[in-house]
Parts: sequence; structure tokens; C-alpha cells
Amino acid sequence: MNVKRFLGLGLFTYLLCAAMAVGFQKDTPPTTVAFVPATITLGDLTPQQLQDRAEELTTTTSTSTSTTTSTQPTTTVVFDALSLPCSEWFPTAISVGWPNNIETLTGLSRLLWKETRCINVNYKHPQFNGHDHGLVQANEIHRQWIEELFAMPMEESMSDPTLNLRFGWLLYEATEESGGCGFHPWGMC
Repeated sequence: MNVKRFLGLGLFTYLLCAAMAVGFQKDTPPTTVAFVPATITLGDLTPQQLQDRAEELTTTTSTSTSTTTSTQPTTTVVFDALSLPCSEWFPTAISVGWPNNIETLTGLSRLLWKETRCINVNYKHPQFNGHDHGLVQANEIHRQWIEELFAMPMEESMSDPTLNLRFGWLLYEATEESGGCGFHPWGMC
């Protein structure tokens, strides 16, 4: 076979394939799929749960002359968790609902360390980034839910470490109940 004919035949085949590929293309735009984030809804505590919680957090001691009522929770943290970073926040976290077990407290420790290095970064703090509040770095995306839940502006409620940790627990629990990893909202799963 002649080399010139072989090269000519190869070039002809290439051009024919290219022409067919261009000719058979459709002018339809590519299919796009809209991302719809999952919605997590949380309910408030029932009246019975609120009452049980109030009784749990209130301790009464009696002396011979008077009765003293204190609302300071007495919480004993799992011993193994005391050596973890941010363990100073564990008694508060446990008092607002976080389970007192090593697995969850280890995750909470990682969360608090990763997000704020154990510092309550509220809206007045120099390191405040403008949209993530407090210890658990509650994001502005949850503003409406937080304001309905605590009946006060997000900046105020999320500056309080107790309310901030409570919101973190509610978000964790809602994610777990919907079949996900509780630490998913913080990108830790």
C-alpha cells in the first residue's frame, strides 16, 4: 500500500468522524440538579420535660435554721473525659442535655477545640467572624430557629455558653434522630 494513500485515508477517516461528532451534537443545555439542603426541625421540650429538667437542676439543702435552694447543677463528668481539651465546659454541657459518656464528650471536645479553642467567641469578642456565635459556633443560618427557641436575639442567646451549648445539643440530637451523624453540622463526620 502506498504511504500517501494510507495517510490520506487516515486523514479522511479522522475528518469524517469529527464532522459526524459535531453534526450529531444537540443544542440542549446540560442537565442541572438543584441542591436542596435537608431541613432539620426540632421541637421544644414538652411541659413535663421542662418540669423534670427544672427538678433535675434544682437542689435543695436543709439546715437546722433555714432552707437554701440552689439552681447550680451538680454534675460529675466521666473520669476519662476530664483530660480532654475544653473539659471545663463539660459540666455545663451535661447540664443542658449532652450525654455524660466518653464517646460524645470526646466529640464535643474536638468540636469546641476545632471551632473556638475552648473560648466563648461571642459577637463582642475580637475574633468574632460576623456569622458564627459562641462555643459551638452557631451559624447565622439558624438565626430564626434560635430566636424562636430562646425568645431573644441570637447575639444575646448565643453569647451565653449555657444556651449556646443547649443549642449545640439540640442541633446534634436532631441530626442524629434524622439518621445522620450528630457532628455533621460542624463537618466532623
